[in-house]
Amino acid sequence: MITIAPSQDPMQPRVLAGIVALTAFGALAVQTTLGDGSVPENAAGLARFFTIWSNIGTAVVMALAASGRAIPRGVLAALVTALTVVAVVYWTLLATDHHPVGLDRYTNQVFHTIVPVAVLVWWFRFVEPAPAILPMVPAIMVPPLAYGAFAYLLGEFTGFYAYFFLDLPRMGWVNFLISNALLAAFFGMLGATLVAIKRAIWRGR
Repeated sequence: MITIAPSQDPMQPRVLAGIVALTAFGALAVQTTLGDGSVPENAAGLARFFTIWSNIGTAVVMALAASGRAIPRGVLAALVTALTVVAVVYWTLLATDHHPVGLDRYTNQVFHTIVPVAVLVWWFRFVEPAPAILPMVPAIMVPPLAYGAFAYLLGEFTGFYAYFFLDLPRMGWVNFLISNALLAAFFGMLGATLVAIKRAIWRGR
């Protein structure tokens, strides 16, 4: 549920959520035109990556928030955690070897910087903290587990694995399951930390 300070315009979080949703939708639409195939083919190719999943989730959730819908705190915490991982992993591990140009450079910034930062700030500013942290953790762990299941099915049908830690044929079932469990645990710990920081910030107001 979105909660704002009494002195603020009650429409402000909805308007800002709408801007974020339009930004994410726009970048996703542009990105589908930048590949070598048709728009449907490019869209299918993009769907292989967790970054795109996170930005699609952002577009949908922010659009719902802009319409005035009450979004469960767990869903928002899961979204913020996923976007934080997307931004941190890109800028610490991938950015130095990735040099997009033209419109691809714009969409890249939207996916890995603008949307994650905007949603994180919006969440910290407008969303009331959860009364407890631990009940939020299962929801926060859903995105990596769901993506792991998707990655498995995708690999079974196409032989493509977007990330080395989800390469089932190379890793084997035991390592694949351990990898997914550790990833989910990492998301849970990171999300719990973000929720704790948010609670501390709101208490300090």
